[in-house]
Amino acid sequence: MRYTHVQRSDLNLLTKLQVLIEERSITAAAERVFLSQPAMSRILDRLQEMFGDELLIRTRRGYEPTHRALRIYAELDGLLPRLEGLLQVAAFDPSKIIDTFKIAATDYAAIVILPSLVARLAKLAPNIGLEIVPWDDTVFQQLEANTLDLALWGNVAPSALRRQVIFHEKLVCLVRKNHPVGKKALTLKRYASYPHAAVTLTVKTQAFIDQVLREQGLGRKVRLVIPYFAAAVWTLEHSDMILTLPQRIAKRLARVSHTRVLPLPPEVSKLAEFDYLLVWHPRLDIDAAHQWVRRMFAEVAIAD
Repeated sequence: MRYTHVQRSDLNLLTKLQVLIEERSITAAAERVFLSQPAMSRILDRLQEMFGDELLIRTRRGYEPTHRALRIYAELDGLLPRLEGLLQVAAFDPSKIIDTFKIAATDYAAIVILPSLVARLAKLAPNIGLEIVPWDDTVFQQLEANTLDLALWGNVAPSALRRQVIFHEKLVCLVRKNHPVGKKALTLKRYASYPHAAVTLTVKTQAFIDQVLREQGLGRKVRLVIPYFAAAVWTLEHSDMILTLPQRIAKRLARVSHTRVLPLPPEVSKLAEFDYLLVWHPRLDIDAAHQWVRRMFAEVAIAD
């Protein structure tokens, strides 16, 4: 009979193998899937019997996957999503989904997108939870390692990952309401003459502004570098600093603070536009729940 090995195997064990290889620890893998350590040890025994391979070898640094285990893992990366798609019922009902999505985002994304998204999920999919984690330099690697579901980021993502533009954005300035700049438009010289605040994640992405200033013999005097947009805004209320930030969050923060929005100098405003992206791994392309959540992100972003 065909597919003899499939008939003799418990395919549910494959997801546990994936976790074991990612964690390289029986204890950590057990915690991740809410099993006891002895139960996960028994699962590893069954997997070793299924594949006729040791799969994980104990070393001084912990467990290391065998060559065979790594080859199997590479295949599972594409196989498990396809199996999930085959097993899901045709009529997807978000109200019946019980799941938590782990998403990397800055406080910009949390302020601009999350309120509308959470409201929509509460109405259409009340059993879906969100776990928002801070953005750091390992986010794209975490997507590849299957420890994150989604990431929100501006303009760029590795070619190995999927990305979807959810809106177009541009940079503006935020100053306190009684800032000495007055009502006159900002020129490059006036822009450079005041002290500046910068959000950590924007320092590199705004390098083009500093390049334009340097070409004119000017430069920004950055007096505050801080990782949070909201905290930076409350600081602006008590200083003459200028904060350069995306327009969507600037408008929201201006409504709840004693600050106002100003356009960037024209020499840089035409360069200060970018796409905001939703990023995920291709293994989740056909996952019905993941597809639906991605659609919700896009819809709330467009509706904004």
